[in-house]
Amino acid sequence: MPGRPAGQQRLFAESAGSAPPSQAGRTRPETLQSVAGLSLCVLGSGSGGNCTVLRVTGADGQHDALLLDAGFGMRRTARKLAEVGMGFGDLRAVCVTHFDHDHFKPAMCKTMADYGIRLFCHHWHVPDLAKMRGSQALFDAGLVEPFGDGLFVPMPGVTATTTRLQHDRQGTIGYRLSTRFGDVGLATDLGHAPPTLIDHFAGVDVLCIESNYDERMTINSSRPVWVNRRNLSDSGHLSNEQSFEAVCAIRDRSPHGNPRHVVLLHRSSQCNHPTKVRRVFERDPALARRTIQTQQRRRTRWVRVRPLRQVLRRQLCLVSA
Repeated sequence: MPGRPAGQQRLFAESAGSAPPSQAGRTRPETLQSVAGLSLCVLGSGSGGNCTVLRVTGADGQHDALLLDAGFGMRRTARKLAEVGMGFGDLRAVCVTHFDHDHFKPAMCKTMADYGIRLFCHHWHVPDLAKMRGSQALFDAGLVEPFGDGLFVPMPGVTATTTRLQHDRQGTIGYRLSTRFGDVGLATDLGHAPPTLIDHFAGVDVLCIESNYDERMTINSSRPVWVNRRNLSDSGHLSNEQSFEAVCAIRDRSPHGNPRHVVLLHRSSQCNHPTKVRRVFERDPALARRTIQTQQRRRTRWVRVRPLRQVLRRQLCLVSA
């Protein structure tokens, strides 16, 4: 792999909200990133683009990182990575949920080929990738890694399992990424949450799931009828109510108080509002306290999962005090 170049709005959980505006141009890593563990940062999420960084840091401070979706152009992605002290040279892979324009931009193909970044996608989605301008560079470099329904390793220390979800023609992919520090589940652009998704994500430490629309706002919106009909269908997106029900079902199937963090993705700017989302999730105050809403234009802060032994040590210290 080529050498590495140099280079939320306040919502439910105060400690895990968006970075303040004064940090928007930060180009050095945040202090917590050097601590061993699993970290996740949503660089932006919405109909204008979706991109999430997953980073695993070892005890020696060395790290590996991947992207879940790459729905911004090369320059915007580079700028957002720089905000968290990273660059394309830090990335080992991109795992794509599907190839809608807001989840993968064709302009990323050349950059990924230049940096030797592998692209993982379900074999059902390979024809969609092949139609993209510039994608041949990835195929020629041997960087396209189609997967089926089994395990695969997108980068050292991370094992991925997937579940296929209903969305439009080809569907989308929900990822469960497992590390020695904990697990992350991510699913977006799904018209409903089937039992297979609940089973697949049971026990994850960090749950990233869409909360796309408010039903009444959607019905009363000025968007074309066919767009609203598609989004409200079982092949469209999750409403706030559906998202809340799915999160509760996953929590009820999970041990040890998991998920420790819930990250809500892909909120519609036309048919949803942070207040609408908050009102739904505040039905369960304990759940609301661990819930973060994402935004289109601003990244979240790093959501961290520390090694279990560190968590237990901290709890023992609190008891002793």
